[in-house]
Amino acid sequence: RKTKTKQNQRRRKTKMEKLETFGVPPLPRFGHSITAVTKTKVVLFGGATGDTGKYSITGDAYSFDLTTRTWKKLEGTGIAPSPRAAHASSAVESLQMVVYGGATGGGALASDDLYLLDLRNGDDAAQWMIVPVIGTTPGRRYGHSLVFSKPHLLVYGGNTGNEPVNDVWCLNVDRAPFSWVRLECSGDCPNVRVYHSAALCSTGSATGMMVIFGGRTSDQSALNDTWGLRRHRDGRWDWVKAPYKPNSDLPTCRYQHTTTFLGSAMAVIGGRTNQVGESVPFEVYDTETSEWFKFESIQRFRHSSWVMDASIYVHGGFEHETPNIPTDVVTCIDAATLFKNHPQLLPKPTYGQPLGTNEEDSTMRGVSLPDKNSNGYEFSNGIKLSSEAYIVNWNENDEPMDAVRKIPIDALMEESKRLGVGYHDPRVKQGPGKEIETIINYFLDPLLRPKEWNAKPNSEFPFKKEGILKLVEETSQIVQKQPTVLNLRAPTKIFGNLHGRYHDLMRLFALFGAPTEEREEGYIEGDIEGFDYLFLGNYIDRGCFGLETLCLLLALKLQYPAQIHLVRGSHEDRKIAKQYGFAEECQRRLKEDPESPGSVFNAVCSFFEYLPLAAVIEDKILCVHSGIGSKLNSVSQITAIKR
Repeated sequence: RKTKTKQNQRRRKTKMEKLETFGVPPLPRFGHSITAVTKTKVVLFGGATGDTGKYSITGDAYSFDLTTRTWKKLEGTGIAPSPRAAHASSAVESLQMVVYGGATGGGALASDDLYLLDLRNGDDAAQWMIVPVIGTTPGRRYGHSLVFSKPHLLVYGGNTGNEPVNDVWCLNVDRAPFSWVRLECSGDCPNVRVYHSAALCSTGSATGMMVIFGGRTSDQSALNDTWGLRRHRDGRWDWVKAPYKPNSDLPTCRYQHTTTFLGSAMAVIGGRTNQVGESVPFEVYDTETSEWFKFESIQRFRHSSWVMDASIYVHGGFEHETPNIPTDVVTCIDAATLFKNHPQLLPKPTYGQPLGTNEEDSTMRGVSLPDKNSNGYEFSNGIKLSSEAYIVNWNENDEPMDAVRKIPIDALMEESKRLGVGYHDPRVKQGPGKEIETIINYFLDPLLRPKEWNAKPNSEFPFKKEGILKLVEETSQIVQKQPTVLNLRAPTKIFGNLHGRYHDLMRLFALFGAPTEEREEGYIEGDIEGFDYLFLGNYIDRGCFGLETLCLLLALKLQYPAQIHLVRGSHEDRKIAKQYGFAEECQRRLKEDPESPGSVFNAVCSFFEYLPLAAVIEDKILCVHSGIGSKLNSVSQITAIKR
């Protein structure tokens, strides 16, 4: 039997061709990802370059046109992912891909943000953004997989930095605001694993399944099992272990390999085994017959691969002969020749294709956007694009709610910012929401008037004590749940000491935009859709309008809890507030005794004790009130401070 197998392997020669490429090629690398964003274009991202232990983690991106074999470096705008390797990527739509997770070197892991690269306007206008997600995420990890089974984006396995895992997370791209859900799969599940492979099967009995293969488990041993994740019509998810044909060769245990589908056949390319330098064959699993086929070895690991028609492409990684020096070679495997004696493994011809999936056939290919008239964009073929978009909120029962807004199409990119982390639209009635909305409007309607507000110093404060106390109570519940150090996204507007100078705050809002959704020419220009607001403390004392300043900021925090951020300053302290004027302002303008346990002054000072102490923007910019002193050496020391 062994002799026959060797003869079969000698007959099944893998026809490989080293491609000559053009343009600006990426440096040799490993641990990167390559994603097919159209039928003829792939995008490379990240990975590590260098050799023999002197490796550098990168965050660069390149496109590769398969028709011209041309590389092009993408100089994208927006918020790009940090340099990383051992991450995962997937196409979600034509000319759009997402990146998640990875390692950044030195034992550190990349953030748990989901990044989107948009190439719909061409390579020269590539744009990165962070996909706004609410709630819990899959967390930081590396060596995992990311597969898009429309409309579900699936993250599986990998290593969290402490241990390998086998959890599955799902994000439905058709449901906004976006959120990750950990799937509770019934029945048997795969073992924990890292450096496995995963791919989507689109043909045959496994259609729609994310199929995983191999990897390395918790005891460092390589695996050779295959599992498919399927979704039932009633919404349940479960794993199905792929059967292997009895009395046939089993696949080689391996990790740091890749898989890709040719029709219903899963090709397993390269990788490493538990034996250093061991040759691993090119293997193919027929999901229809449960049979494995072995072919001549392709000695690569930590590489990337993709498929076009009947050709498999392999890029980068290490070759077993030079396990410390990565390569930049693009190799093409001709599956038609390789599977000549096994035609059942070749993808079946398709008769009909959804519009827009073939870049060459797309009527929009290479067409620049025409000039916009009052009715929107119009093309010569009669197709019109509206100049406006409607934003509709949906409830848990997939029913539209009454909160409908119309925005210019040019502002649609900013809309994702408003639906950011922790987003809650106060117009959506949830439990006590109506009462909270009443409080918000009670303060914002008269206070947020950048071009109209006017008041005389020392005038009586026009709000009832009960309303102020309720505002402080509700806002306190929000800040108590926030971390000591806030992690924020750009773009963010940062405001320093206000000290009750309410006129100055209104002037800033009038000149540079206000934290609201309202837009009325000559009255107010709201930009909360595109910006977060960070206030660095010292809201009270010294100025004449500490109560107005404080109540406005608290009402805005209640209205936009995920976009208005308040940190504590030196005057957010009971003793300081007594000494520098806020206690006197409460006594004079509210006619109260600041020493009374039920006073506004007492409630506000208690609220101050829960405020966060600092903020970090995009892991790059540290924002604190006035300084870090002489004893702080790391942000983690601030995080450890008890409030």
